[in-house]
Amino acid sequence: MPIERVPIESRTDWLAMRSGFIGASEVSTVCGEGGYASAAVLFAEKKGLRPPQQDTGPMRRGRWLETGTLDALLEDHPDWQIKRAKVHVRDTELRLACTPDAFATRPDRDGFGIVQCKAVSRMAFRQKWLDDPQSRIDSGDATPPAPYRLQTLTEEMLNECPWGALAVLVVGEHDCDFRLFDVERNAALEDRIRYCVSEFWHTYLDLNIMPPLDFERDAELVKELYPRDDGTIIDLRSNNRALAAVDELIETQAACKRMQRQESALKTELTALLAEHTFGELADGRCLSWKTQHRKAYAVEASDFRVLRILKAKPEDE
Repeated sequence: MPIERVPIESRTDWLAMRSGFIGASEVSTVCGEGGYASAAVLFAEKKGLRPPQQDTGPMRRGRWLETGTLDALLEDHPDWQIKRAKVHVRDTELRLACTPDAFATRPDRDGFGIVQCKAVSRMAFRQKWLDDPQSRIDSGDATPPAPYRLQTLTEEMLNECPWGALAVLVVGEHDCDFRLFDVERNAALEDRIRYCVSEFWHTYLDLNIMPPLDFERDAELVKELYPRDDGTIIDLRSNNRALAAVDELIETQAACKRMQRQESALKTELTALLAEHTFGELADGRCLSWKTQHRKAYAVEASDFRVLRILKAKPEDE
């Protein structure tokens, strides 16, 4: 593999370098294993049709807690030697790249390995990592989600490391737990990664063809791609799916209204039972609460946005 290793001088430079490669954190998207974005969103970001993912709170938390995660690893395993990476490693032929968090040596494994750090909330770890969500955070059997395993494996592959580890800081309100997961090299998965990355480039990015939209995930992307209407009419009379989708939308909206009415009636029934009382104990141990809350006044800035409506007929030309 034609591998380049480029030192990372700043976050701005790193973001610029990423645009020409599929990153290790994006591999799960092109492999159809979920991830932070859909295939269409990834395409739009690589093509500059939308800005890169915003620097969110969870992303900042992950960066800020990276050092703490490595500190926790060294506290549990003081015989490891760890070095922060700060390098963009890329296969220029496959156009696949990664930014490892750290390299390490350990007495029980040969050679240098990859350490990928993750900071995860207790709720997320319980729901997405633990095999049994009711088991203990610090010791229950757990399986890292596929996107994290694929990311770590990609970093092992690009750096030709014989082993890798996911170091996970499970963050609670008052304390933290540390978990460590080995990620072993897997020739079959590595072949799949190479194939899927190559296919994504050759099928979509090189031909400038957007992947199919994921209608459950791509609402914001569609709004970003088409923020304003141009006043014209598109002929959808031969599009049977458009007609079916309209009927399904009308049926769904009617069902939602029925459910909203039912929800309102049930809430009224329960609040009437509570009357002036703040709490109400139930037979199974649960408790109702109807507390008085104060909402501060606020102002909303003016904005333009598009609204989808179903009209009975085509509007007359103005």
